Amino acid sequence: MSSAVPKPSVWLSKTMRLVHIYSSMLVLVLLLFFAVTGITLNHPEWQSAVGASSNSQQLQLPDELKTLPWSDDELEQAVQANKIADWLRAQHQVQGAVFNFSYDPDEQLLELDFKRPAGYSTVVIELAAGQVELSTEYAGTLALLNDLHKGRYAGSSWKWLIDITGVACLLFGLTGFYLLWRQPSRRRSGINTAIFGVIVMLLAYLAALH
Repeated sequence: MSSAVPKPSVWLSKTMRLVHIYSSMLVLVLLLFFAVTGITLNHPEWQSAVGASSNSQQLQLPDELKTLPWSDDELEQAVQANKIADWLRAQHQVQGAVFNFSYDPDEQLLELDFKRPAGYSTVVIELAAGQVELSTEYAGTLALLNDLHKGRYAGSSWKWLIDITGVACLLFGLTGFYLLWRQPSRRRSGINTAIFGVIVMLLAYLAALH
C-alpha cells in the first residue's frame, strides 16, 4: 500500500519551517555580531583606544626593486607598484584589502596606500635613493569590529559574506511571517505586533527629522 502524498500546504509549511530554522543557524554568529556592532556603531562615544597603535619606520628597497624600470604607461606602473607592495606584505607584514598608488616621474617618488578595517599604512618611496618611509595606524579593536560591520576596506570576500547574511535574514523574516500566518490563533496578535513595530519605526524617523 503506497504512502499518502502530503498536501501541498503541509509540504510548504514543513519546508518553510526548515528554511526558517536553518537560515538562522547558518548565520547565527554573524547575526549576533552585526546586532552587537550595530549598537556600538550607534554609540560612537563608546569608542575606545584599546589596542590602538601607531608606528613609523625607515626601510631600504632591496636591490632588485631599486632597478625596476618606470615609464609613463599606467599599466606598467601598476605592475611595478604591485611588486613593491608584495615585498612590503611579505617582508614587513603590511596589510590592506584596498591598495592604491601614485607615481611622480619628476620627483621619482612613489606613494603606496594600504587600507584595511580600522587602519591604514602609507608608504613613501624615493626611488632613486631606495629609501622607504612606512607609517602604520591602527584604531583599535572596537574600531575594527565597527568597520567590519560596515564592510569598510574589508575586501570583496567580506562583502559577499555580508550579502549572504542579508539574504539569510530575509529568509528568516519572511518564513517566520508565513509560519505565523498559518496559525490563526496567533495571526492577529502577530500582525498587530508587526504594525506596532512599523509605527515605532515611522515615529522614530519623523522625530529624527526635527
